[in-house]
Amino acid sequence: MDGRRVFPVRLRAIQSMTDLSPATSPSTAPRRPVDDEISLWEVLTVLLRRRGIIIWTTLLVTLAAIAVAQSRPLQFTTAASFRSQASEGGSGSQMMALASQFGVNVPGSSGGNEASPAFYQEILTSRELLARAANEPYPVEGHGPVMLKDLLEIEADTEAIRDEETLEWLRGEALSVSTGRETGTVTVSVTSEWPDLSKAIAEALLAEVARFNQETRRSTAESERTFIEGRMREAEGTLKVTEDAQRAFLESNRQWQNSPLLQFQHGALMREVTRRSSVLATLIQAYEQARISEVRDTPVITVLQVPFLPPRHDPRGRVLTAALGIVLGAMLGILMAFLVEAFRRPSAGDPAREDFQKTWKGLKRSIPFMGGA
Repeated sequence: MDGRRVFPVRLRAIQSMTDLSPATSPSTAPRRPVDDEISLWEVLTVLLRRRGIIIWTTLLVTLAAIAVAQSRPLQFTTAASFRSQASEGGSGSQMMALASQFGVNVPGSSGGNEASPAFYQEILTSRELLARAANEPYPVEGHGPVMLKDLLEIEADTEAIRDEETLEWLRGEALSVSTGRETGTVTVSVTSEWPDLSKAIAEALLAEVARFNQETRRSTAESERTFIEGRMREAEGTLKVTEDAQRAFLESNRQWQNSPLLQFQHGALMREVTRRSSVLATLIQAYEQARISEVRDTPVITVLQVPFLPPRHDPRGRVLTAALGIVLGAMLGILMAFLVEAFRRPSAGDPAREDFQKTWKGLKRSIPFMGGA
């Protein structure tokens, strides 16, 4: 009876062992796929666990940004605005001649007799005008009359390089030119560390624009006067020849009224004398106008706002800098928090981390200063 009881138990055990095939054995059973998706709760957990790193990093970066903003030197900005006046006679050629001196190509206008605001914007940033403004002393409180390159403490091997760096400072940092298309105004803003220097540079730029306009107008008027004077002498000679021909005709043909042919010739001579007289009268008028323009000292620009002494320094932008520091600090803190979490988390069963550690060790062995052989 006991043998009968044991036999079925052994038979069931053997049967259960034979039912375990290699495909379903515990050692070779398929593993549960690992979920590669990052849970939001896991991210929040890391942020809460490493909140100290995030807070301190944000605080330090923000304080550093505020310190940088606070350490910036004070800047003072002044502004002046002007617009061009309509010049009389030949303004288009005068403006194009002025532009050619600065290397600016201005297309001919189709009816306007004023230089465009964009034209003056190019003039104010041209090398020729900035060089004139840079090569004169400026009265600065605490320094006296001083050159810009000495006030800025520009050091270079040669004076030419110092002058070039001064021009770059004027064009890139100190000067700002804006134009109004609807109003036709040009606004010049100058920024520097000294309020009286900003005002003096703005005044010098306006004076240079006015002086160049006047010099160019006078130079153009002188060239026009010389040309018109030559043409006027030619017109006088031609008119004298025509009048001599008319006088000779009348002396030789006292009864020209009785001959149709002589009437025709007399009419032709009269028309030629009239035409030559009209040309000469026009040239004489243009000649007198050129002479007047040559000695005229009327300003070509109208100053709408004179440069003023800045009453206070420009805002340093500490609020904006602090806001940027908070954003950058928070981003850097979050990045550091995840890096710390990744390096302190156990590496068992993480093939990506094991691969990274092997690569890092190989890199350290290959580079001498990182501890390798």
